[in-house]
Amino acid sequence: MKNKRKLTLLALVAVPSLIYTAPTTSASAADIAGHTKTAYIYNNYYYNSNVSNVIQLISNINDTYYSFQGNLEAALKAYNALTETEKQYVTNYSTLSNHQQTRIAYRKLAAQIDEKLASVDSTSSNYYQNVMETKDWYNTLNAAQKTYVSAESQKILNSYITPNTSIDKVVNKIQLLNSSRISFHQDVADARAELNALRKYTNVSLPAGVEKILLDAEQLVVKDKAAAKEVENAIAALSPKTSTAQDVQAVKTAFEALTPVQQQLVPNVWTLADYVNGKYELPTKGSKTKTPVFSDTVALPGKITAMTRNKNTYTAKINVADSENSTERFILTTKSNMTVIIPPLGTLLNKDTGVMEIQITRNLNQITFQATLNNKPVEFEADMEIILENLPSNASIVRTYDFNEQIPADYTVEGNRHFIQTTTPGTFQIVRN
Repeated sequence: MKNKRKLTLLALVAVPSLIYTAPTTSASAADIAGHTKTAYIYNNYYYNSNVSNVIQLISNINDTYYSFQGNLEAALKAYNALTETEKQYVTNYSTLSNHQQTRIAYRKLAAQIDEKLASVDSTSSNYYQNVMETKDWYNTLNAAQKTYVSAESQKILNSYITPNTSIDKVVNKIQLLNSSRISFHQDVADARAELNALRKYTNVSLPAGVEKILLDAEQLVVKDKAAAKEVENAIAALSPKTSTAQDVQAVKTAFEALTPVQQQLVPNVWTLADYVNGKYELPTKGSKTKTPVFSDTVALPGKITAMTRNKNTYTAKINVADSENSTERFILTTKSNMTVIIPPLGTLLNKDTGVMEIQITRNLNQITFQATLNNKPVEFEADMEIILENLPSNASIVRTYDFNEQIPADYTVEGNRHFIQTTTPGTFQIVRN
């Protein structure tokens, strides 16, 4: 009897940490009734076969393997089946939570690839180029990320395709490039993309001079963007606290001097519209009286004066003062079949003196006419005239106001000459019917 008591005591001494508990003290009656499997604590470690299974399933997840989706779903399903007490003992739950965030990121990435692939129709000339670009992106993904890309997209990206174009189509597209079209920049980009797609597929050479047309067009796109960027920066520099009405007018004039293609590249044009439409109360410059500085090279009243040329822009100056002849008009000529008639200074409504700056620019069918006195647009009681020669008799003239609003201009036609009448500067468009 004494030996049996000694053996029992030795057993307890040899395994002091083994204490049976079924279930743990925090388990509810429902937990006890629903789970008959053994649960115990060993060296402060809670063991339950359900919990152990979930911990192992989470450990099996690798977010770079093809099996990522399946393993994650299996772990989530097993975890959600645990009781609230059992969930407390899943020691690597944070890993499971991180994998769920990774799954969200993978789905977003896959959606972006699906959207890019679907952004170009399969009948489009640059469809091949888009597929190649998307395939290059797709190939940077790991095996797990690829599983989230739609099956339809994967089929396309893993298939062999050829360009949906030919050398004749590319040549024709390049030869039809027109810098006056609103879609000019997109047309240039499409032509380049189509040519690149064709060259990626096979070794081709264009007829003499064709590629130079494309290169020249691309240079013009660069210049258009630079001109638009300059106006964009000028608009961004406007401030309700420091910019005056004259500053706003200068930026507005610069915007109007852009071609329609360039104007559509100015992203903050509506900011300029707010300034022009009086949204802000602007400060005014000091009203100090300044002695006007006159120019020695000016147009003379009653005389014909050749305007100074810089590329496709012509300029002239007129002195405005009480001492100047106020009854004779000014005749300003150019070498581009344009003549500007400025009425007598006696009809000028600006109550100021100084040098009137006259500028006229012709970009294809667009004519920008500027006339300022001390940086303010001039206005006459009589009409200023712009005479355009050698236009078709059925051509019409429209006037472009703020942000491309157009209305018929005031003009007359005599033979092969069109006479535009206006009391203020402005932008005009020739419409060839």
